[in-house]
Order: sequence, then C-alpha cells, then structure tokens
Amino acid sequence: MELKDYLSVLWRRWYIVVLVPILVLAGVLYQQSHAHPIYTATTRLAVVREPEPAPATPSYYSYDNYYAYLASEYLLDDLVEVVHGNVFASDVAHTIATTKGIQMSPGEVQAALGGDRLNRILTITATSTDRSQAVMIAQAAGETIKAKAGSYFGYKTPAQQVSITTVQTANDAVPNTHRTLLLAALQVAVGLFAGILIAYFVEYLDDRLRSPETVSAALGVPVIGAIPNGKGR
Repeated sequence: MELKDYLSVLWRRWYIVVLVPILVLAGVLYQQSHAHPIYTATTRLAVVREPEPAPATPSYYSYDNYYAYLASEYLLDDLVEVVHGNVFASDVAHTIATTKGIQMSPGEVQAALGGDRLNRILTITATSTDRSQAVMIAQAAGETIKAKAGSYFGYKTPAQQVSITTVQTANDAVPNTHRTLLLAALQVAVGLFAGILIAYFVEYLDDRLRSPETVSAALGVPVIGAIPNGKGR
C-alpha cells in the first residue's frame, strides 16, 4: 500500500478517528469534574555550611567563604535525600503533633513531601488534596530542617555547623492545574492514536474491493476498464 492508500483508509473511517478521542475527552472531563484537586505548598530555604576556624599554622589553602559555599552545595545534595527519607518524615510528623496537636503518620507525611535544590536554595514541597494540610506539612518541614539539619549528618553542634534562612514561607497552596491539563492532553492523544489503530483494524476486516488494483490482485486478472461512481456529475 502507498501513502495515499493509508490516507484514504483514514478518510473513509474518519468517524472512528474522531469518535474515539471525543469519547476519551468526555471521560476525562467527567473524571476531572468528580476528582479532588491536588494542592502544592512550597517552602524555600537558603542553606550555608558555616566555615571552619582557620588553623593556627598557616596553610597553602585559604580558609575563606568559598569552601563553605562549596561544602554547602554538597550538603544540599544530601539534604534533598534526607527530605525524601522516612526519618525526616517521622520528625515532621512529630513537629506537626507538637505545634498543631494533629496526629499524622510518618508514611502519610513522606508521601506528601518532595525536595529539590538549586545552588544553595533547598526547595521543599508538600502535596495533598487538602489545601490546609499541604501548607501545614510544608511549614513543619521547614521548621524541622532549620532545627535538625546538622543532626542528620552527626554534627555535634548543628546550630553552629549549618546556617539556614527561610526565603519563602508556605503561606498558601496552589492547585496543580498544569499537571491536570498535561494528563488530559496525553489521554486525548492516546485516544486519537487508538482511533487510528481501530480504523485500520476495521478496514482490515472489511473484505470489499474498493480499487482496480485490489480487484486485479484478488482475481489475478488485469483490469480493462472502470465505471465511474457518478459523484462528479
């Protein structure tokens, strides 16, 4: 089959190609109308490792803030993994119980938390179908990091080893509309692809001869002439 033959199949079965994505879109809209939105609250912290005291004996290497900033970036890589761990989730749950009087399981907290970093900025996110709960978890996570960041690495005096400053407080949570729209678009695209496959499958099951070439191939005889279908009259 040539390209025009494939296109002619889609033209004949256009109703299948159109109907399947429409049905998928209707299902997506119904699902979204009955689904609970997911909210995300964000806390951002500037993390800096405090410089070590300069040695009494002069050294070739200068103990200035450059090495403290470099160590801070390595520390942040580790803190991102700490945020994803169950130990940190347990500490956040304890902070919530102490400050808010609300009991949450560490597993529930861990499922809500996410972390990332850019340069020396640590970003902690909390997602939940409950807007206020997302804000509460993000705030508690920021408080926990500020209080216990150094202890996760065995520092004897965490407050002196790590300096943490809040640069964004989780005062509100925003709905994840972009993620919802992206998933809807992907589902409709899959529906369109499925419609095309179904159209070709239906054409495969149809044993009618639609062109002189298929008649000649099926009967093994040459085509002498063809009668126009009269649509052009």
